[in-house]
Amino acid sequence: MKKIFGSFLAVLLLIGMAGCAKKGTDSSGYQIYYTNMERTKLVPESYHTQSGDTGGVAAELLAKLATPSVSAEHTSLLTSGVEITGNSLSDGQLTVNFNDAYQKLDNASEILLRAGVVMTMTQMQDVRTVVFHIGNDVLRDISGEPVGAMTAGMFINTQVGTNSYKYASLSLYFSNRDGNKLVREVRNVHYSSNTTLERVVMEQLLQGPMNTQLLPLLPEDVRVLSVTVGDNLCTLNLSKEFLNVRGDENLLPEVTIYGIVNSLCDVLGVDRVQFQVEGQTNVLYKESLNLTGPFHRNSELIETSESTEAKQDAKPSIGL
Repeated sequence: MKKIFGSFLAVLLLIGMAGCAKKGTDSSGYQIYYTNMERTKLVPESYHTQSGDTGGVAAELLAKLATPSVSAEHTSLLTSGVEITGNSLSDGQLTVNFNDAYQKLDNASEILLRAGVVMTMTQMQDVRTVVFHIGNDVLRDISGEPVGAMTAGMFINTQVGTNSYKYASLSLYFSNRDGNKLVREVRNVHYSSNTTLERVVMEQLLQGPMNTQLLPLLPEDVRVLSVTVGDNLCTLNLSKEFLNVRGDENLLPEVTIYGIVNSLCDVLGVDRVQFQVEGQTNVLYKESLNLTGPFHRNSELIETSESTEAKQDAKPSIGL
């Protein structure tokens, strides 16, 4: 199979300018993503579905993506004979099947199509991630590795002008169900060169795990005040909400701290992570763990069983 990927060109900035698809309060109201006639950016159009069940809504949205826009200035993302041949939803993951013509798309058209489909479909309350199947295979990157499950957050938004986007495969760590071990989750993201990789790591950690069997590390309302790298040290300054006690009483404080530390160390290649809360380092986390630090990577907390490792490139169940 042709390995879809490559340099993403200036067109990727304009994906962000279209805005991120959000799950709205009106269950029938959605944004369908098309492209302008120059095929340089995504453009949304409002659409109200007629179907009442999840499967019907998914089919209706995908059909709408494949049909011409009502505007003469917009056109469908599906070009060059590309067709959606089917879809299936399982445990919050939607699999969208395409014919082999997908392999013939140029890089710009492919990334626009991918972003538009993911941003459209993840507006559905029951859809957390989207996986692409091309013919009889999964979508693969330039190295031949499966791209895996995608979320709208992977097409990281920026409003600042730039002419390049970057791609990264992140090793992130979240808690197992027992709250006593870390499980690795591999996540592929596209981000603007105006955004630092360390901030991308924290943004992805804040989104929480895609594997529903894992627990998030951070409260939903915590903010990253700053994150910087220098001299093999990553300094992470979080808002006071980081100290809020979560409902997961069994989540060990060491699991939270080293989930963040291991993620930053693995992705950035740094040796240590220094925590700050509102600029202060002399802080006691969950009344037991002093954050004076700095903290080094801890491999002893990582589960090693392959059956529990949450990797994006695992084949999804059929029938995403």
